[in-house]
Amino acid sequence: MKNKYKSVGLDYDLILDKFRNIYDYEESANAYLSDEFFYQLEEMLDEEDYALAKDAVKGLYILAGDLCMFPLYEALLEVYEDLEYEMYSDVMGHYKDMYAVYEKIRSVFRA
Repeated sequence: MKNKYKSVGLDYDLILDKFRNIYDYEESANAYLSDEFFYQLEEMLDEEDYALAKDAVKGLYILAGDLCMFPLYEALLEVYEDLEYEMYSDVMGHYKDMYAVYEKIRSVFRA
């Protein structure tokens, strides 16, 4: 199981220390990784609904941090910073990078 987490850049020991029960963690992780905002975010950006996208990304990165999914947290933070500082020409590229990280992490869970 430890190798599964390591393969996507997650720290199994840190997660186990924080959550104590890996099965409860995986249930929470699956619920988080099933969040529709991951899919809807691209549409928000395409439609230039940057305020809604910013709110969605903020919620997603906070939860990624709470779940010790730090590679995803960092990728979401890049998207958030683009939105916060109105660097809209960069946001879609960072979104695509984030989505690749998301899919990689999601691949080791049921989500």
